[in-house]
Amino acid sequence: MKTRISRTFFAMRMMLTVVTASLVLSNCAPAPATPVATTAIEAPQAAIYQEAPMLAEQAGAGTLPPVDQRLPQNPMLIQPEARVGNYGGVWRMAMVKLDTNLLNRTMGYESLVRWDKGWTKVIPNVAQSYEVSPDARTFTFKLRQGMKWSDGQPFTTDDIVFWYEAVFLNDELNSSSVDKPGGTLLYSWMLVGKDKLTVEKVDDYTVVFRFAEPQGLFLYHMAGLGWVYPNNFPSHYLKQFHQAYNPNVDQLVTQAGVKDWAELFIARMQPTNPALPTLYAWTLEPESFQADGTPAPVIKAVRNPYYWKIDTEFNQLPYIDRLEIKVVETGEDILPLVLAGLVDMQDRNIPAAAALPENQAQGGYRLYTMTSSFSNYMVISFNQTNTDLIKREIFRNQDFRIGLSYAINRPAIIKAAGLDVKPIQVAPLPGTPFYNEQMATQYLEYDVTLANEYLDRAGYSQRDADRFRLGPDGRRISFTMLAPQPIPIGNYDVHVAQIQADWQAVGVEMKIETVSRADVEARSNSNDFDVTFFIGAGGLDAILDPRHYVPTDVIFSQQGPLWAKWYNNPQDPQAEEPPAPVMETITLYRQILQTTNPQQQNELMSQILKIAAEQFQVIGIHEVPVSYGVIKPSFHNVPPFMFSSSNYPQPAPTNPCQYFIDPQPE
Repeated sequence: MKTRISRTFFAMRMMLTVVTASLVLSNCAPAPATPVATTAIEAPQAAIYQEAPMLAEQAGAGTLPPVDQRLPQNPMLIQPEARVGNYGGVWRMAMVKLDTNLLNRTMGYESLVRWDKGWTKVIPNVAQSYEVSPDARTFTFKLRQGMKWSDGQPFTTDDIVFWYEAVFLNDELNSSSVDKPGGTLLYSWMLVGKDKLTVEKVDDYTVVFRFAEPQGLFLYHMAGLGWVYPNNFPSHYLKQFHQAYNPNVDQLVTQAGVKDWAELFIARMQPTNPALPTLYAWTLEPESFQADGTPAPVIKAVRNPYYWKIDTEFNQLPYIDRLEIKVVETGEDILPLVLAGLVDMQDRNIPAAAALPENQAQGGYRLYTMTSSFSNYMVISFNQTNTDLIKREIFRNQDFRIGLSYAINRPAIIKAAGLDVKPIQVAPLPGTPFYNEQMATQYLEYDVTLANEYLDRAGYSQRDADRFRLGPDGRRISFTMLAPQPIPIGNYDVHVAQIQADWQAVGVEMKIETVSRADVEARSNSNDFDVTFFIGAGGLDAILDPRHYVPTDVIFSQQGPLWAKWYNNPQDPQAEEPPAPVMETITLYRQILQTTNPQQQNELMSQILKIAAEQFQVIGIHEVPVSYGVIKPSFHNVPPFMFSSSNYPQPAPTNPCQYFIDPQPE
């Protein structure tokens, strides 16, 4: 089913983008140039805390300590969106297969720091406060005294030091040969200069991160989406699976039937392990996942009795008792659940047809609006570090990429998809400080003549009997595009089919292989693909997520995964030194990471974008349309508007712990 999104709504989105982008970029991209000491709002220590009836019953029976003994001395105080809520209820959602990002965005966003709701500044979270040295080399975090893991064990700086010593510094866990999602337990922003970070325990509740060079974006990266945060490693649980702490770990390896201790450790610290103690508002129930990480038909989570946040009336959060997430096979399977009223509140993978008025009436829900930070609805990336040297030569030919861009009938795609958007390349959005008109508008026209001219100029004018072009080896140019499922927004079937036909019309054969998103990520990490696509990053947040402009991310800088490995670690045996223009963008971006001057950061980013525009590494299709979330009338404290981004992992910054369910409308 298609739905046409009106230009009025799109204009509203762009207006919001222009207004908010300056706030986002001016406040999140530059690091503070002066010392910053930020303290969370604290409840009076003499406050009389209230708790959920289900927990009060357990405390009364003696199976749980009293609520004031479960909370830290300084719990984080959360201002409810509309009003103080009431306890109880089940929050129903749906996910396509195993989507750990949905879990992270609803119950797992608990780093030392986080974004505020308006995406204007980083605020304390797990940390009660933080302080940054004037040179941005030293970051001191004060933890909440008396804070506990979900199993009641103390959370202290020992857990963060364990992450540093047992994980961050451990090459076995971070080897690219280890079988794990993403290929590493460290994010790219952690890997650069890895040997120059020390983490020091001052006392049980004070920990210091010291860098050899200024870290202009450290706090902002720490506030992004992820699950391998330094504070997500309960040492009392994970030490048993680590070779350095348990001399008998081989017995556990044998029992688990895995290859070695590293594989065992990684399996046990996954967010899909219900036995893993967490700091989350809800914790997984044991039957939600099998031992191999396979999800049950319905994933269930229950409130964490030791959760460390309260509302303005000193009620322990969360309000909602349980989460139930139905696992489905495809994104199309979510719409029937929405129409049947079986999704209470969700925006991830919600089909556009859910916005139709008749569907809203049928499902008994309304919408909330999201402004996307994404740069493009669909970014096509040719793997220029392909192991097939012939394909590598073809994909690195800029005239080849330009020719294929001209060959795409973007107006036909937009019409068939039922959208009201404009063609655009991958670039920061208009109205942002980094908007680059050349980058955003070049090679957009649907022009078969120009497409053929560029493909001929690339050196591929010879054709076979079926009119397909021949490559430098005299064989037909043919490659496979990985089509990942699901992608958080949209249905890309129309796009892929039209692009396949358009490229065939100019003599280039593209086959399509539909695979899971997890498979695409694994194959990106192993450099085992020709071409793929994903939604485009770096629209509002180019400095924070430059993956298409600089190969920083092994998984999502799909124009050159081996270049990204080199960016992260030049000594990685799989890493490949990039060509000179790409190397220049890496050099400039590393300078951004090591400066705290906002003006210098912006100037350096503008230079990167100029190079990226000239190189034309990836192909974009069109703007991202307005997107929506669905919400039932009984579901409360969800703001009517939020951002949509991997750096602002909606809805997490709006504090799902303060959502509540009440049959009475607001």
